[in-house]
Amino acid sequence: MAQVQPIVRIEIDPTKPVQEICAVIMAVTPYHPGQEAEILRGVQEAIDRRMKQITKGAESDGESVRESGRNEQDQG
Repeated sequence: MAQVQPIVRIEIDPTKPVQEICAVIMAVTPYHPGQEAEILRGVQEAIDRRMKQITKGAESDGESVRESGRNEQDQG
């Protein structure tokens, strides 16, 4: 018997991170009907953990979160 597995392959534009990440979430949730709230809670927990890491890093450095050292010419 055939095995069917839905696979979502995604390419994102890293210059639009918020829009692209939101689009990824919207593309994945239809595969999990009734579980959207659980998925979003998991994403929120991951965001909260990362925000705590960023905040701790900024506090230990004594300055705000650092910007990338790459300039626009280096991005391709």
